[in-house]
Amino acid sequence: MPRLGEDELRRFAEDGYLVIRNVVPEALLAAADEEIDRTMAEREPDEGKREPGQNAWFVAIPQLPRCDDLLRESPALAIANELVAPNTIDHAGFDSPRYAVIQIAITIPPWPHVPGGPHIDGWVPGDSFTMLAGVLLTDQRTDQTGNLWVWPGSHLAHQQMFRERGVDVLQKVTGHATLLQPPLRLGAPVPVLGQRGDLVLSHFLLGHNKGGNTAGHVRRTIYFRLAVPGHARRADQTRLDAWLEYPAMARFVT
Repeated sequence: MPRLGEDELRRFAEDGYLVIRNVVPEALLAAADEEIDRTMAEREPDEGKREPGQNAWFVAIPQLPRCDDLLRESPALAIANELVAPNTIDHAGFDSPRYAVIQIAITIPPWPHVPGGPHIDGWVPGDSFTMLAGVLLTDQRTDQTGNLWVWPGSHLAHQQMFRERGVDVLQKVTGHATLLQPPLRLGAPVPVLGQRGDLVLSHFLLGHNKGGNTAGHVRRTIYFRLAVPGHARRADQTRLDAWLEYPAMARFVT
């Protein structure tokens, strides 16, 4: 039975992201936390130095089976599939070795940070994915709890930018469209608010960035980069047509 209604589909089409509440049950979250604790104890982060701010580990999918369960053993992957139906979606790493990882993201307080502008992942021509999926492992119900920040509607602004300036325009600014000359004009950003077990789904063209954490706990989120099969062959086309792999969104596009 579909989890997403017309209102949610329309909101994804307009804003470029969704937060779906209470998707992952506690038993799966607890098992993933144990696996993450072991991973962080055994290896240094790939980004960060275990200091205040964001730290991240990028770990091969087979090495984090309990984290992968957050996607597969909960409704999360089925919900993501609703956004691309009748296409299907799964790990982008099945298409491109670069994305054959699960990202563990933590934000250590105190880090009072508000991002000045967004970036997109996969900004090199020929290299991208379809959708970013995140599972919140800590409550992020208020600002400054390590939230992801997003620029609603920026997926469509990026699409228009690529049409006008070319698919390679972000290479010199490492994915940051507001650093271009002239900069891409975007609306105001918002922090993504949610609680443990919530699912965040965002279009890969949606501008986003990391936010600060002044809460009394370390923020923790797991990210998966997902793709419709064959995406690698269509990567540049999906910059020019944001809905190429999202047929379910066609009726909301004006």
